[in-house]
Amino acid sequence: MHTGFPHYPDGVIQPPYRNRPWQTEEADGVRVVRSAVYPAPNRGFGRRILNHVSFGLSSVASSPASGPADAVIVETPPLLLAGASIAYAGTKEAALIVNVSDMWPDSAVALGTLRRPRLVGAARALEHACYRRAAAIVCPTRGIETALGFLEEAGGKVHRIPPSVDPELFPASPPRANGTFKVLYAGTLGMSQGVGTLVDAAELLDDSPEIQFVIAGDGAEGPELRRRLADGRAPNVTMLGRVPHERIPELYAEADAAVVLLRDRPLFEGALPTKMFEAMSAARPLVLSAAGEAATLVKEVSCGVVVPPERPQELAVAVADLSRDRARAGRLGAAGRQAVVEGYSRERAFDRWYELLRDVTR
Repeated sequence: MHTGFPHYPDGVIQPPYRNRPWQTEEADGVRVVRSAVYPAPNRGFGRRILNHVSFGLSSVASSPASGPADAVIVETPPLLLAGASIAYAGTKEAALIVNVSDMWPDSAVALGTLRRPRLVGAARALEHACYRRAAAIVCPTRGIETALGFLEEAGGKVHRIPPSVDPELFPASPPRANGTFKVLYAGTLGMSQGVGTLVDAAELLDDSPEIQFVIAGDGAEGPELRRRLADGRAPNVTMLGRVPHERIPELYAEADAAVVLLRDRPLFEGALPTKMFEAMSAARPLVLSAAGEAATLVKEVSCGVVVPPERPQELAVAVADLSRDRARAGRLGAAGRQAVVEGYSRERAFDRWYELLRDVTR
């Protein structure tokens, strides 16, 4: 694995690391190479671009440290890192596999963070160059698969491998029959999620002390959410900030339901947030504030309640209804757990990746 020195999301390299040209370490039997990066907080545009460029350049420069390879897998976004992977794979004469978790720059244009026509044109040219060079392109959703299918450079290369979760890391625990109804949001507080909608819904329920909300995570919208809560308008909301990922299963075990949100944008109708499957694995019912593919999945497997995106009133009603029917919440959570075990386990994803790597390197 070749990565940078940890600095997300506040732009400060975390101890015991310090920025240097490169270093290697072992983690769970995996050789990890870290190379220099311009540390930038996860907000703003210019500094994050410098962050991506710096790591792209340092990774290529230090690529000999990672040794020979038959295949190089890169995730996009960030698109600039995918662009650097063309040279990275070239130095090793390796097959390049591009894992597209989000259609960038389309998402940046939809959110208004990328506006200048020249920059949009340059980003699209780099995107197409990555697909042209790739031996295979992997994506998690049908929406992204369809969008890639319209691009000539991606023709015949696209493989859909749905999101997955390890059921053993997110074990099911029995729901509580009474007491405070705790609703958890665990994930990035970014522009794509619109977690402000959850805070709006919590404000509408502040006269229901039996319902409490917990927000675990941080991101670009974190400072604004903290300012809102500092005003005391939503005393039923607790923000934990950034928490270690190994603590997330514990938070789900303490919760009675999980909220997953996406903004009301056509682009996100083809999204399947990973946090959905973590909550499902933990047998917690979903309250999904989103449309499209994620909503279809929740309805198909009956693992939660779906409300339109960015509708605080409807989100508040859904949470309140679920809090009054614990038996229903338990049934929805159990259905989610079953769906993960049968179709979205890490083991199934591993098998699909193994087959793809074997075919590509053959």
